[in-house]
Amino acid sequence: MSALSGTLPGRTFPAGEPPVLVRRQGLAGRITLNRPRTLNMLNEPMLGAIEAALADWRDDPGIRLVILDAAGTRAFCAGGDIAAVHGRVITGDSAGARAHCTREYALDAAIAGYPKPVVALMEGVTMGGGIGLASHASHPVVTTRSTLAMPECAIGWIPDSGASLLFARMPGHLGEWLSLTGEKIGAHDAIALGLARHLVASDRLETLVDRLCRDGDTTALEELEEAPGPGRLAGMQAAIDTVFAGAGVPAILERLDGIGDSFAPDASWAPRAAAAIRKASPLALALALSAIEIIRRNATLEAALSLELSIVGRLMAHADFAEGIRAAMIDRDRKPVWHHPHDHVFEAGELARFLDSSP
Repeated sequence: MSALSGTLPGRTFPAGEPPVLVRRQGLAGRITLNRPRTLNMLNEPMLGAIEAALADWRDDPGIRLVILDAAGTRAFCAGGDIAAVHGRVITGDSAGARAHCTREYALDAAIAGYPKPVVALMEGVTMGGGIGLASHASHPVVTTRSTLAMPECAIGWIPDSGASLLFARMPGHLGEWLSLTGEKIGAHDAIALGLARHLVASDRLETLVDRLCRDGDTTALEELEEAPGPGRLAGMQAAIDTVFAGAGVPAILERLDGIGDSFAPDASWAPRAAAAIRKASPLALALALSAIEIIRRNATLEAALSLELSIVGRLMAHADFAEGIRAAMIDRDRKPVWHHPHDHVFEAGELARFLDSSP
């Protein structure tokens, strides 16, 4: 879900306008996330507006495709409004908190299964639920200014919005690495890892949108996209696969601590990964690993969303989630005190109740 606006050059909207701008432009339906001051984090009115627009256009012959972008200059979407979920939990409305997650996941599934092309423009910061909105679309686009991350474990949550499927599909064990560390990646790596399909220069986005709206098909994407480069992960995968293969968090940390010059020329990723993992919730880390392992055996979005809902539905009542929100959003001391130490080896029974999909 994540929580820490990115968009077309020169296209900003007054603060008094709705949180989502929905309109027709030529042969396209336009959906623009419009909360730039909050990095376009998804709240319930936004979810409802997007749901309604997709439903209205589904069988409309005048709408050939949908364009999903965002207002502002900083982010496409920094994720779901996790603070709102926490607010419901602390007031005793756990059912409402779970319903918020259910609705967000249903929207991800609706975008994935939409019968018309959905072109999602991930300009700027894209995290958590923002990746859920865009990466499940038929045509997820990154730009030269895109930055993607799933840092939920740092607040006692897990990467969700179908992230377990996205991670399970990544080459080797790069999914485990991204899930546990919340590392930021750029456009080239996002394409290599399957989080995006197209790379378009930021200064060509306006041309792209005009063409999409005029033509009503995605031909312009093929003409305006750039060939992605190798990214920075190409030289790191062998090392990451060795460290993150078939191991719980304590073993992963031990391997990270033991990396020396054997993975030259650059082993700087290892201490950075170890530091990020040691800041995150041990329980969330263990559950994130379990989710990827389970979804590798049942690689469907439906299965991923169902499993993630089971996990977060129980995590939201756990002390680690409250502590993660306190440290990150309330006191902002960035010093959470987790329920378990990082050398704790979770037994299957300790995790089973989080992974159980029964009510």
